[in-house]
Amino acid sequence: MPGARSRRAAPTPRRAARAGGPALWVCPRCRRTFRRAHQPHRCGVGHRDQILAGRPPALVALYRTLERTVKAWGGVEIVARERYALFRTTRIFIDLVVMKDALRIAIHLPRRVDDPMFFKVGPAAGRKVSHVTRVTTAAGLRAAMPYVREAYAMAMSERRGHG
Repeated sequence: MPGARSRRAAPTPRRAARAGGPALWVCPRCRRTFRRAHQPHRCGVGHRDQILAGRPPALVALYRTLERTVKAWGGVEIVARERYALFRTTRIFIDLVVMKDALRIAIHLPRRVDDPMFFKVGPAAGRKVSHVTRVTTAAGLRAAMPYVREAYAMAMSERRGHG
């Protein structure tokens, strides 16, 4: 049929690196990995330059510190669109919005935390709890990092089939 897009056969689910892990699906177009077959998504991951354009240098430095730290942990993909970034393994563990004067970070944890840094706490997908904070300083980012690390560890354990 003229103008029709070619169709590729959907790939078979890949098994996680560890035996007994969840089946992972790889998008045939963008090669991103997901926990559900045929996961709806926008192909591609965008670029941080788009979300950092026109932001104050101090805010850009905070974002870059967060990104560098989290990526060093391994197995992290960052999807950037307009003003937001999603940090994920095969599961999103933090959502970030770049504001005029702050990074608004929603950290998805397996438990409820009572810490004054969080101005909003509520249920997220599954049995997770989202904790939202505004980060404006390096000290604020350092205070949030243990929670980010916990959310990352939970996402990695789910990737391996332990959660």
